[in-house]
Amino acid sequence: MHLDQQTIAVVMMVFFSSTLIIAAGLVFALRASEAGRLWAFGHVLVSAAGLALGICVASGTGQLGMFGALAFVVGWLLIYHGVRVYYGVPAHSAALVGAGLIVLVLMATTSGTPDGAQLVLRSVYGVLALVSLATLATLARAGRGRRSIGAPLVLVASLVQLATQLAGFSHAMHLPVAGATAGAAAVPLTLFFAGPAGSAWVLAPLIATLLGLFGFTVMAMEQIIAHNESGARMDALTGLLNRGALEMSALSLVARWQRDGQPLACLVIDIDYFKQVNDSFGHHAGDAVLREVAHALDNSRRASDVAGRYGGEEFCVLCPHTDEHQASALANRVLRKVRAIELPAGHGHASVSIGVAQLRGGTGSKEALWRTLFADADRALYHAKAHGRDRYVLASSMAAPLASASPAPLLEPEPDLAR
Repeated sequence: MHLDQQTIAVVMMVFFSSTLIIAAGLVFALRASEAGRLWAFGHVLVSAAGLALGICVASGTGQLGMFGALAFVVGWLLIYHGVRVYYGVPAHSAALVGAGLIVLVLMATTSGTPDGAQLVLRSVYGVLALVSLATLATLARAGRGRRSIGAPLVLVASLVQLATQLAGFSHAMHLPVAGATAGAAAVPLTLFFAGPAGSAWVLAPLIATLLGLFGFTVMAMEQIIAHNESGARMDALTGLLNRGALEMSALSLVARWQRDGQPLACLVIDIDYFKQVNDSFGHHAGDAVLREVAHALDNSRRASDVAGRYGGEEFCVLCPHTDEHQASALANRVLRKVRAIELPAGHGHASVSIGVAQLRGGTGSKEALWRTLFADADRALYHAKAHGRDRYVLASSMAAPLASASPAPLLEPEPDLAR
């Protein structure tokens, strides 16, 4: 199928006017996502470039087409940069800037020369093909194992874009110099044709742009939604799970315990004399101590352990596949790390008291079992506080009726906390 130039011009101008408006709106709609902003800005440039090139096709002038070609390259470079930001891989900013500068220098130095349009055409196709290939490589490597609705659309868009640019580069390599000197209008024309003027290949980059715009928007929205859900689960002050998320995780772990019978331990941790820190140094100092203790706790736990702030100065850690005595190793690590935290104004060092319990055999709902496990660890915590603080106590050591009469601490305190 072959299309005349005026039909091509109308299709390009209508299409890219529409995507320009959509992309401009997405700049604001996706502002919560850094990658989303880059993708939106990139599509603004790509759409503006397509519109400019469409005008060139309609008018037969090529001056605007040179700037359109540059904007097209810069737009896709921004989109590629957004892909790397999205997956948290190094951005290679120097390489991106260098690619754009190559095209700019070629435009500046070859403008008006007999083969200038042809050189620009080849460089534009070459850079765009490399960008598409790099985007595909990043999606395949960094996106492995991630579930996304938008990523497959972006993958298809990049494949279409790569095929179009490779075909266009091959076509440009076979253009005679005389054909390139017929006018700079050859640049905007062939930038969207992987074959002779009038070819239906004009649809390929339009399809790639539309699929990419939709796919990248979906990916950005998925990221924003995931971030909001994560924020709803996290305690804003400490960065650990909040109580609601902690209890949801606890119920899930208890349900797993009911299925496979693997041990499950719980640590309940309370900062010693925290009220005195607040009263003496203010709530800002208290918040700083909370953050430091949370950081020590987070750095002490294993990757499989679940840590959260239960409320106030109280924390909780759930340790799957761990019995009470194995969990005491974590309690020891927490005690040591917290003792290294200096209190404000040189008033000694922080300390915590810890109760450790293991989920024992029993029947009932997972909610009831979780309440029992937490209550056992909480009683052990208060036993530790009642007998000197800065230590941990195992709930099993309190099983006998008279156990509470004996301090039986498993770790003696160090005298570096001012009491």
